[in-house]
Amino acid sequence: MAELSKTYDPKSVEPKWYAHWIGNDDFRADANSSKPPFSIVMPPPNITGVLTLGHVLNNTIQDILARRARMLGKEVLWLPGMDHAGIATQTAVEKWLRKNEGMTRHDLGRDEFLRRVLKWQNKHGGIIIEQLKRLGCSCDWSRQRYTLDDHYVQAVQKVFVDLYRKGLIYRGRRMINWDPAAQTALSDEEVISKPQKGSLYYVRYEIAEEPGRFIEVATTRPETIMADTAVAAHPGDRRYADLIGKHAWRPLAREKLPIIADEAIDPEFGTGVLKVTPAHDTLDFEIGQRHNLPVVDVLHPNGKINCPAVPGLDGLDRLEARKKAAKLLGENGLLSKEESYENNVGFSERSDVPIEPRISEQWFLRYPKTKEALAVVRDHLIRFFPAHWEKV
Repeated sequence: MAELSKTYDPKSVEPKWYAHWIGNDDFRADANSSKPPFSIVMPPPNITGVLTLGHVLNNTIQDILARRARMLGKEVLWLPGMDHAGIATQTAVEKWLRKNEGMTRHDLGRDEFLRRVLKWQNKHGGIIIEQLKRLGCSCDWSRQRYTLDDHYVQAVQKVFVDLYRKGLIYRGRRMINWDPAAQTALSDEEVISKPQKGSLYYVRYEIAEEPGRFIEVATTRPETIMADTAVAAHPGDRRYADLIGKHAWRPLAREKLPIIADEAIDPEFGTGVLKVTPAHDTLDFEIGQRHNLPVVDVLHPNGKINCPAVPGLDGLDRLEARKKAAKLLGENGLLSKEESYENNVGFSERSDVPIEPRISEQWFLRYPKTKEALAVVRDHLIRFFPAHWEKV
């Protein structure tokens, strides 16, 4: 009898038994089974890379639940799949082309670039699937799905149309995370906060009713001054109480702006006065909605300035325009000082450039039973682990 090894060697055990399970159809679900059904749809990993420790943890938990359900006598379907990842895949392929061949997708042309994307997907999709199998995932691989499969796309379209006809999907103008490099909207999960060193600019806005008197506004973004539609202070800030209801002249693309009071203003930041730019800041957009302010967009989708009224800035990249705007303000005696400042800036996970808060026409899903769903969580009929996720 062979002597047992003193240490566990997974390579000599796991591939053999996993192959046995697959060959024996142990993970294949029977749609006609009389057993009580139990199913899990795997959150499909992106095809752009390899599995992370997060994937390993998540899929291990799913595997435990699936195997436990089988032991309890249920008919189990654990449906595996891969997500095409859209722009993220395109970005990954373009980076590879630049690094390895010194080319862009434009150099290749549409058809050849799409062929390269498919080649990338086949390579990396295969890596991830093999990694999942190496983990021992008890998925029904005969039902493996890809989010660009024809049947999958048709199913998504059908659900979308059904929800639209029920009045649960609608279009509306909302503030989104915009990637000016990839020129696409991003989810909050795709925005990575990074500390950045920059400047805080103290800009002088002249009071229209009192020529020669100025109110100072501290801002990190002088390049968006042309989109200001108000100046705001906190209603409890006595320093500016006499100015509420008056007007200030916008320093760039000169126009008279109302001076308003709003409780969202932080009196401790800068001078305690905010330039309200509804088209280019989430907080400003909310303030603008409350005060019925107009929305002025001074950025092209690619991040370049769109403001012919200020020829010195029009057409410049937003970051270049920031420095130029400060220079123009200084030349006109409207920049009182500039301080070094560090703050967190949202970067696109896809293209690694600063995102732009931007007003866009987007599709939204209306949840018909939000109150009931919150009650279920509050009463612990559904429990979240860790518990702090109950507040999200």
